[in-house]
Amino acid sequence: MTETAPTFTRERPNPLLKLGLKLPSKLYWGPLATFMSSRCVMLLTTTGRKSGLPRTGAISFHPMEDGYFGLSGFGVDSQWYQNVLANPKVTLQIGKETIEANATVVEDPERRRELIMHIKERSAGCGPPAFIRPVLSGLRLFDYDGDVQMAVDNAETFPVVEFRPEGL
Repeated sequence: MTETAPTFTRERPNPLLKLGLKLPSKLYWGPLATFMSSRCVMLLTTTGRKSGLPRTGAISFHPMEDGYFGLSGFGVDSQWYQNVLANPKVTLQIGKETIEANATVVEDPERRRELIMHIKERSAGCGPPAFIRPVLSGLRLFDYDGDVQMAVDNAETFPVVEFRPEGL
């Protein structure tokens, strides 16, 4: 088994999509945080690799045997991914729970594929509710199902990060 660093890159989001992707982190509180966590969205706080300041954004996550994992949908150039490479100490907010964790990039392509296939199996219960997906896709705002398929198609190179709570 050959281990390689993820290499997947993707065009940066357009300004409208970028704004839309920031919205969940602004709404992540109270009952909405609980709802978003049930749809596999968490807040990830990293330390800015240049500024040293906390940087928080919403990302998709999935549970695993001893923690959680997430995908860097915009590839290895994603800001949060680059921050994790520079400093793996992160804070996760899943619903109302806050967890200090250590982030580890998944180097093994087979492990990345295994985790991504787990997401594909659970995708109906994650992301935007089914009734809104065609609207978002039709407006070219966000294609959740397309993004899941893109991850599957690029599993060996797609950036996957495991988050293990401190103390485990």
